[in-house]
Amino acid sequence: MIGLIKADFRKMSKSRSLIICMIIAAALGIGMALLYNYFWQEKGTSIAFTYNLMELYGIDTAMLDDAFSTIPKQNLWAFVNSFFSDEIKWILSAICISSFMASEYSMGTFKNTVSRGFSKEKIYFSKMVVCAAEAFLVTAAYVGAGAVTSLFFVETETDASLQEIALTMITYILLLIAMAALFEMLGVLFRSTGIAVAVAIAGPLLIVSIFNLLMSADPSVSAYLRYFLMQTFITVNDSVKDGEGFAALLTALAYFAVSTVTGCVVFKKSEIK
Repeated sequence: MIGLIKADFRKMSKSRSLIICMIIAAALGIGMALLYNYFWQEKGTSIAFTYNLMELYGIDTAMLDDAFSTIPKQNLWAFVNSFFSDEIKWILSAICISSFMASEYSMGTFKNTVSRGFSKEKIYFSKMVVCAAEAFLVTAAYVGAGAVTSLFFVETETDASLQEIALTMITYILLLIAMAALFEMLGVLFRSTGIAVAVAIAGPLLIVSIFNLLMSADPSVSAYLRYFLMQTFITVNDSVKDGEGFAALLTALAYFAVSTVTGCVVFKKSEIK
């Protein structure tokens, strides 16, 4: 089994899509850190003037307040949370994992000499380890580059306790594993990089749009959006602060279980040509 996992990691190390996505992730991490810093600087100058002007003419400033509520506070931990909750890692991880899974079919590597003698369950688990590693690497490139850049202009002190930070990071890790399991399942279902990526990216955006339409008629619907995996990342920090971190943990475990079982069953019944 260890030999099978090592072989998959060797294939992963040769993946150009992973290297490209990590480079893009790092560049975007740096860019987002600089963009957040720019907004904070603007809030203290020209945007402050805009606030005063709107208040002078009796214009509601709620729109500006909502916009700035998405910008992290000027401390490292707040920036790190923003990077983890960003959709960028979702998109780039979907591309890497879908490319890896599709290549297993198109290049016939499911039937190579290393895989012979192993059950399909073990082969599927080996791919899952690699898929999780790809999700971690892309996320680490994005969060790491953004965090290092942020060190030049934000404070390192935070009001979050070590317990909150530890629980938040554990939750993010479990959510990343669940995300990788979901993308692996999509790769097995569609066997195509293009279709799997399209479903992984367009599907969540469509679901969020549907939720937004429902929330316009019934605001209480928003309570269910937190259980949608892509949105769960956004709620982790606040959930842990409010003592409701278990909700995100259970969401991660549920997605992991359903994705793993579904993907494994489909893979067992599929014919590898």
